[in-house]
Amino acid sequence: MAIYSFKMENISRGEGQSSVNSAAYRHRKVFFDNRTGEVCGRKTAHKKDLAFAQIFAPEHTPPALIVDSETLWNAVEASEKRKDARLAKEFKIALPAELTPEQNIELTAAFVLEHFTKQGIIADVVIHDINGHNPHIHIMGTTREVLSTGFGKKVREWDKPETLDSWRKGWQDICNGFLELYGHDERIDHRSIRVQYEEALEQATAAATNEEKAIWLAKAIETNRDPILHIPRDRWGTVAAQEQRAAEQAIRDEQKKEAVEAYFAFKDLPLDIVVDVASFTVHALSEPEEIVIPDNTGKASSSDTQKPVLVAPAPHTRTTLKTPSTSTARALKRAPFKAKRKHVEPRQSGVFKRFTLLLVDYLKEKFVWAKKKPAPVSVDAEHDKRIAENYVFDEVQGIYVPRAEHERCARFNSDTYSPTKDEIRRFPNRPKHDQTERNISLDLMTPIQSESQKKYIPRLKPPNHR
Repeated sequence: MAIYSFKMENISRGEGQSSVNSAAYRHRKVFFDNRTGEVCGRKTAHKKDLAFAQIFAPEHTPPALIVDSETLWNAVEASEKRKDARLAKEFKIALPAELTPEQNIELTAAFVLEHFTKQGIIADVVIHDINGHNPHIHIMGTTREVLSTGFGKKVREWDKPETLDSWRKGWQDICNGFLELYGHDERIDHRSIRVQYEEALEQATAAATNEEKAIWLAKAIETNRDPILHIPRDRWGTVAAQEQRAAEQAIRDEQKKEAVEAYFAFKDLPLDIVVDVASFTVHALSEPEEIVIPDNTGKASSSDTQKPVLVAPAPHTRTTLKTPSTSTARALKRAPFKAKRKHVEPRQSGVFKRFTLLLVDYLKEKFVWAKKKPAPVSVDAEHDKRIAENYVFDEVQGIYVPRAEHERCARFNSDTYSPTKDEIRRFPNRPKHDQTERNISLDLMTPIQSESQKKYIPRLKPPNHR
């Protein structure tokens, strides 16, 4: 069946990738990388699943640039100087299995020419497994504008999310056009499963006819599931991966079967249908029964003037309405007498009740239990009291210090601080020696000392000195 799978990745030198190596893998050939001197593609050159390979380029592209894929991507590598440069954009797209190989090649060429070549991108296109169970396309596109002399500046417009969305929608439109052209009822959608589901609900609510409502309800039932997850190639051969894919496909097939049944159930219903859109519960209405509405005025009326009313019983109930068979019984029923009547409440969808419960839960959560809890009581209250009395939190050190030390530091840092005798810590005074008075006059003559006043100064002589 036709599935939508459109993935885009950047081939970046910053992640250790090479455009020459990537092209060699996709072409199932051996290429030589001129920049690194490596031989690329040896491990995948033996594979035989390559069905189509071609380079689509704008008209003004130099012919020497697109001789083959190896020449093209070596030129791309030479044009990039940064060590983290984006070398190419790689697209992997699933092909519809309903089309023949020739039709898929035609579809691929139409998409590439319309969305890549016209925008000035050189696209290197290959198709793998075109006759197998997984036909898909690999497209490697350049990231620079193409001039007559070679590559120019980077085109940042191609990196925007809006451009990627236009490519995804473009593939959907062209693929659906080819499916319709060749007589297939399958269609693909580039949007997510959740978006399709929400749109189907809105359209089913606004539908005016049973046919239209049935179509959109079937679409909503079919898309009310989780998307099928991508399994990497290295995990595809494991038992867990196969079981995961089998379970996802079983859920998808079951939803499609329920969608078909719901479509025919709503399509063929002649009466107004009752649908619980929130849970997709479909109730088959039983055959309506003819009942007579009792006349509370007490006045008897003829059976000719009484009009029967068609009433559909509530779904999944076994209560049957008793229809009186004779006119006498009808008259008795219409007689004004007091009887215990069961109060019948109208059938409700439960939307208001669910909304009320959600609102009450929200108010309880936000305004009732959001009150501040009381501070926990300390296990050792005496210890906390002692700490509060004897210790003070020092904001500078970020720890609790004794209160006496904190007060002493505060007094020391104040402007009016004067140390006490106990706080003065100095070295002891040096002993005072009597000093003779010196003559500080300007007389420069040295006084003559007597022989007795001269001090004896011993003279040192070297040994053996005569």
